[in-house]
Amino acid sequence: MSKLECALADSVIRPFAQEPVLSIVIPTYERPAELQLTVQSIADQLKEGLEEKVEILISDNASGPDTNGMIQALADRYPRLSYMVNARDEGGFFNLFAAPWRARGRYTWTFGSDDVLLEGGVASVVSILEREAPSFLTLNKRAANADLTEVLYPLLNTVPDKRFDSFIDLFCAFGLNQLAFISAQIESTQAARALDPEPYLRSDTRHPHVAAFLEKHAHAPAYYSRANHLVHRVGNSQTIDYNGGNFFDYAGDLPRLLADVAAKVGAPFDLFERANGHRQVQSYGPPEVTLVDTIFENLLRALYSGYHLTMGHRRSLEATLAHCRPDRLQQFAELCTYSNTLAQLANRKTEATQALAEARQKALNASEMFSRSTKP
Repeated sequence: MSKLECALADSVIRPFAQEPVLSIVIPTYERPAELQLTVQSIADQLKEGLEEKVEILISDNASGPDTNGMIQALADRYPRLSYMVNARDEGGFFNLFAAPWRARGRYTWTFGSDDVLLEGGVASVVSILEREAPSFLTLNKRAANADLTEVLYPLLNTVPDKRFDSFIDLFCAFGLNQLAFISAQIESTQAARALDPEPYLRSDTRHPHVAAFLEKHAHAPAYYSRANHLVHRVGNSQTIDYNGGNFFDYAGDLPRLLADVAAKVGAPFDLFERANGHRQVQSYGPPEVTLVDTIFENLLRALYSGYHLTMGHRRSLEATLAHCRPDRLQQFAELCTYSNTLAQLANRKTEATQALAEARQKALNASEMFSRSTKP
């Protein structure tokens, strides 16, 4: 596969005597304060031999002088820290998919520049990678508010560590909520480099990495770690219309891409009905709430936010739901009817608003006619 790369404005690459076990790649864009804390939380753990096994690499998307100054200060402080600064903003997903090509370790851990890793996190991950040698590793997490002053939940999932024969099995056990969080995922660098990233970079979904994980690791062994050293900041996204856009993505764009990739890798036809739909996984048994339920829930939330499925979305979901529980197509048809009603009401509101604006403009024009006709 062709290397995913771009022009660089600056870079510093530290030498390693041998191939690291793990490269922690931190994509960032204009987050100097958060980046400093993220790097410190990881780099301070590189001791007692871990400094020879772990590489840290900042991958900056042409942020500007404030972030550049912070990166250089961090590089001066930490001798194992390397960095690459893109010559222009290549987009967040370029930085994400380029991470395995910039990594030098056997495994790549793409770590969000506003997340934090608690003491023991690096050692725990390296131990699992060396012991289990999975193609894919996913980590439990805890969550805090945006400024890290309040813990919102101390543990996401309560199920124990488990090795899976394939990523597909892990996907069924955990579903989207676990896999969508970028910082919780670690993958074989070699497997990641075998992917053609271009279709994902051109995709409309906000979560192309989830479908990419399925393509890269579908039938390879995977592992879940219950340890929760990873801290996720909630409500700290830079994305415009974060909630509404995510509702629509989980209802339309991501399922369509997932369905295409699932067919490509030979996943079960009823994958969406097998996959867990719970936000917090408490059992490895068959889920009461599945990915199909998640899609329907998010569709309703997207409708509330003013989003509507296209005909392409509908046909993709209908083809997928045909292999799911017998009542799913009828449920989806009812949701589509509701969606059509809302869309028609929205169109009428738009037309009424436009008509009102035109009437007001006519009134303004008429007032000017009186002014022009008034004799001095």
